[in-house]
Amino acid sequence: MASVVQTAAAERFVMNAAPVFDRVYGGLKQMLREGRRSPGARLDPAALADELAASITPVRDALYRLTGERMVDAAGEGFQVPLLTEPDLRDLYAWNLQLLLAAPRLVDLPVPQTEEPPTSTVAERAEVLFAGMARLSGNCEQLAAVNALNDRLHAVRIGEEIWFGDCGEELAALAQAENRRVLLGRYHRRRIAAVPDLLRLRYRANG
Repeated sequence: MASVVQTAAAERFVMNAAPVFDRVYGGLKQMLREGRRSPGARLDPAALADELAASITPVRDALYRLTGERMVDAAGEGFQVPLLTEPDLRDLYAWNLQLLLAAPRLVDLPVPQTEEPPTSTVAERAEVLFAGMARLSGNCEQLAAVNALNDRLHAVRIGEEIWFGDCGEELAALAQAENRRVLLGRYHRRRIAAVPDLLRLRYRANG
């Protein structure tokens, strides 16, 4: 009888713990996507637990998961926002371009349109568009890789809107099939050329 009671208690604990973990994980991920911590900033589990009104255990678990997603670095016995250098950012942009160009039907099909909230940002529109392009490949691994890059580039794309000013027009042109490969190359080369400036904006965001 005792074992049945213990099993039921353990099941209730798991059921209760899952929503807490999901909330903490989602909160931390959104914090990183929005660039609310500068590259290289220390992520203290105790402080984050207070901020998120949670215990340290789900915070640590979420940080380890985000480490696996390369949105957090494990630094010794602690955690930090990954440092971002000019070569790092150029590689991220170049890899995004390579993944998108690998979609075999990229040239022929318009990207399926999704309902966007009126307050959506350029960064949000970019990730919806690029995920839609990746779906044209029919390859779930390619889509997963593009989604992961969307998470890692989101904070930088917030700075793109400030630096370029015409990102909305670029994205609207990319949503059409005409000249998409040419436009994708131009879009990414423009950002690669502006990496020093975009990186300064990223580091200053929390300065």
